[in-house]
Amino acid sequence: MAYPFTPNERANALLARDGTALLIGLCLDQQVRTEKAFEAPYLLRERAGTIDAAAIAALRPAKLVSIFRTKPALHRFPASMAKRVRALCAMIVERYRGRGARVWSDAKTADSVFERLRSLPGFGEAKSASTVRILGKFGGVALAGWKRFGSDAALPWVYRNGKRI
Repeated sequence: MAYPFTPNERANALLARDGTALLIGLCLDQQVRTEKAFEAPYLLRERAGTIDAAAIAALRPAKLVSIFRTKPALHRFPASMAKRVRALCAMIVERYRGRGARVWSDAKTADSVFERLRSLPGFGEAKSASTVRILGKFGGVALAGWKRFGSDAALPWVYRNGKRI
């Protein structure tokens, strides 16, 4: 199952296949169009050669900023978001053995996933709640109590066959 958040099916499939990619897209989902934020992990992987959290966290900060600035830039604020993504990846390595999906796969309830998300760089209360809902609604992550987090109105736009619906 792919997350339907961009018109790029390969980017959507990467979000579904790799928890780190999904977390990076969610982290970047601020002050840019949603589809740009969620396509960014795919472009980051193309430019850096990997989406591995340990590899991204180990990149020199200037190198990661350069990757973010390459046109088309991965975000409206490439330098600050490169720094945030690097911090996010470092935390994924430190707390979740380098696997972003362990944020939710090692948890038993939506409440615990919410708290884990809340501690990540770039994740506030609203984004953490929406992420729990995204995992339940689109990711097939059956966490007890996920439906009371966020609302469908706060979810990203959905694309089907390359068009927003």
